[in-house]
Amino acid sequence: MTDLAQLKKNALNWLSRRDYSEAQLSQRLRQQGALPEQLAEVIAWCKAQQYLDESRFLTMLVRNRARQGYGYNYLLQECRAQKISAEQLNSCISALAIDWWALANMVYQKKYGDSPLSDYKEKTKRMAFLQRRGFSSEQIKAVFTELTNQTNRTG
Repeated sequence: MTDLAQLKKNALNWLSRRDYSEAQLSQRLRQQGALPEQLAEVIAWCKAQQYLDESRFLTMLVRNRARQGYGYNYLLQECRAQKISAEQLNSCISALAIDWWALANMVYQKKYGDSPLSDYKEKTKRMAFLQRRGFSSEQIKAVFTELTNQTNRTG
């Protein structure tokens, strides 16, 4: 059993390095041996001191994942693992005004550039890549429609 002061010190130490979701911080504190009542008290203290801020964490997460080239579906899955609701995610995304369509196109261009599609198998491989990155089927279709239009204009 760890004492409350040490748990607060540990939480502050972690939160001073980066933002955590409440679920992540709770898990780390449990690993340190925090009892349920201690856990609740440390989390409440961190929130009261504004060291733990779920919306700040979510904003950081969305910006980082978008910068890394991940789509909405990937983010939604990650938020579910962090016990963050889809409503919170949607609110954050609308505040950041992310263009998922442009991001899907950018991710595709970064990975494949102007290399031509040789056959259907290659096309499905590239589509699967975008799907694993969390882009919707509509966004993926739009990327390939744009590619077809570019090929028709230049070819």
